[in-house]
Amino acid sequence: MNELLNLEQRSFKTFSIFSFFFLLTLIIFLLMFSSKYKVTNINYEENINLNFNSFSFVQGKSIWFIDESDFGQFYEDNLNVESLVISKQLPNLVFIDIVIHEKIIVISDLRDTNPKEVILYKNLYTELAESNSQLPRLTITNGPTPDGFYSEIISLVLTVKKYDLSIQDLKILYDGSELTGSYKNTLLNLGRPVDLSKKGSVVGYILEEGTCDGEVTIIDSSNEDIETILNC
Repeated sequence: MNELLNLEQRSFKTFSIFSFFFLLTLIIFLLMFSSKYKVTNINYEENINLNFNSFSFVQGKSIWFIDESDFGQFYEDNLNVESLVISKQLPNLVFIDIVIHEKIIVISDLRDTNPKEVILYKNLYTELAESNSQLPRLTITNGPTPDGFYSEIISLVLTVKKYDLSIQDLKILYDGSELTGSYKNTLLNLGRPVDLSKKGSVVGYILEEGTCDGEVTIIDSSNEDIETILNC
């Protein structure tokens, strides 16, 4: 008799646990697919010059399943976007903070019959430049440019920016062979467009010191050390 009672109690307990999890699963399922929890509003900074058409693909989807993978088309439409920070407010609001790749330098390519100025981003993406006085400038007069040229330029600018300098005063010229340039009253001879991160460290240090209003020449060599001639 006791065994039958114990069996019934265990069966009832098992049934209760099963019923609880079944109801819980059913409630979660209903919440996930309820029209109340479908995205109706996406808040973002609209004054950024980007293509937001693909955001419409997200509207109407369950807010529970929205993540960065839903914005693949947006990344394809806006190659200067680095990442999206997505947050949600139940039941139907999505907030998106847009992180843009860093703008590095304005490039004027005079090799073209119709020269245009473009902005080079950190991810090597370029777009037509608007008036921007806060960026350094690169002018290309001859070419072709070697492989990895723009990556080297990015390394140079990012390295120099680590120093306490007015980066917009940095002007660089490439003549198809070597880089020259200027920073305020200092002339720069940077040599071939190789090892520009190392060269940028030397240049940044010298410019930050502010003791040379003459000419800085960096000698290209096969050694790891950077040889510099100062004519101040």
